[in-house]
Amino acid sequence: MSLPRVASAVATLAVVLLAGANPAAAQRDIELPDIGSSANSIITPEQERMIGADMYRSLRRAERVLDDPQLADWLETVGFRLAAQSDRPDLDYTFFMVRSPQINAFAAPGGYIGLHAGLVVTAESEDEVAAVLAHEIAHVTQRHIVRAVERMQTVSLPILLGTLGALIAAQSAGSSDAAQAAIVGGTALMQQQAINFTRHNEYEADRIGIQTLARAGYDPQAMGTFFWRMQRALRGDGQGVPEFLRTHPVTTTRISEARNRAERIRRHPGPEAHEPHRFLLVRERARVLGGSEPSQLVAFYRRAVESEPEQPPVHARYGLGLALTRAGRAAEAVPILAQLVDEQPDSVILALALAEAESMSGRHDAALARLERLNGKHGGNRAIGIAYAEMLVATGRPGPARDAVEVLRPLLGASPRNALLQLTFARASELSGDLVRAGEAHAEVAMIDGRFDDALAQLNALLRRPDVDYYQRARIEARIAEVTPIALEQRRRANLATTPPPAAGPVTGRQ
Repeated sequence: MSLPRVASAVATLAVVLLAGANPAAAQRDIELPDIGSSANSIITPEQERMIGADMYRSLRRAERVLDDPQLADWLETVGFRLAAQSDRPDLDYTFFMVRSPQINAFAAPGGYIGLHAGLVVTAESEDEVAAVLAHEIAHVTQRHIVRAVERMQTVSLPILLGTLGALIAAQSAGSSDAAQAAIVGGTALMQQQAINFTRHNEYEADRIGIQTLARAGYDPQAMGTFFWRMQRALRGDGQGVPEFLRTHPVTTTRISEARNRAERIRRHPGPEAHEPHRFLLVRERARVLGGSEPSQLVAFYRRAVESEPEQPPVHARYGLGLALTRAGRAAEAVPILAQLVDEQPDSVILALALAEAESMSGRHDAALARLERLNGKHGGNRAIGIAYAEMLVATGRPGPARDAVEVLRPLLGASPRNALLQLTFARASELSGDLVRAGEAHAEVAMIDGRFDDALAQLNALLRRPDVDYYQRARIEARIAEVTPIALEQRRRANLATTPPPAAGPVTGRQ
């Protein structure tokens, strides 16, 4: 099943249901209530988080979340820098990248904000990406989806939650005709119905987002600039409409207002200096990992490098090295990346790319030594820690695996919901002989991916082990008590999605 629009469909479903249930309301501009309105009586923050978490897990099950530590670290750095300057810095945000070449971003209930890899590839600066994130953060802080539901007079909360649950359960099955029709066939019409209703929310998110952008030290003009380039793409030479414009309709008025607001807002110095060179490297990493064919990317980067033979751009050479590594030609990538590291020895991104190429070309000792040096110099860096631990585990020896456990343990305390981190920790624990801790980590991976029945089965199996001590048993039992109601709710929604409606009974009465 095609899933590029799943996240957008889920995020806008509440608005769409309202527009469909009350078409007249869709034709009116809606004035947003104050923050202190009765929205909490419609959907509580806990329910919002549940809806967003279901959406996120469904994307993970469909393998649409791009689990790359370097891209995740960069996205979270930008996202939380903006969130700290937003109207609600206390909210629990989750920033993640979607494995898709489409130009789009979305905010789901509960603070879940997704950014498509294609949007990063299209952006020309970190400021433009930050502008999009600031806009989506504003949707979260203003609870726009919840406020749309608050206006809903004919569709009740149980129906909303049931529809969301059915949609998520159906599409997670992978081949559901119902999900195909709901998401792919009807999304365009649903989104068109919602445009008028959500126009006020979009302007509101622009205004608040620009303020957040400026407070965080980014260029407030970046939002108008990005909108302008998206509108220009719409007028292109027969290309398809960018997905961003389907979910975020852009007009000349909106671009002008964004630029005028930015002119009135003074930009504040950011907490850290901008790194434009770093963004260019991140952009190429998103391009390579975002779904394009590696062999085609090799040709793309070859042309980019050869177009400036005297001084090829660093980001083009980096992209070439990544593309060669992904295409199974890591030995060709090593000299390209090694030269970049010699030129910029302090770049962590370049050093990690070289270590990966060295490892995949069979130079395991060189890669391990490089990662050990990086970890010693940048202790606590999640991307380095995971890469180093993976290399230690790859040795197949218990001693290095125990070292990997020690490298990962503090990182795990800071990021317990990181699936790749938990999986690497599980493998290291297995190899080092701690099978109970490995089982717990595997169960955590299942929970992060939304496989709660699997997680319960693994945790209950651990309780039957004779080597589980008192403290481990208490920890596992507490986790089972926490996960069981979630698993039961997931089963209930799956049953709702798959149970056919009852057949009509026979007609009775006098003849």
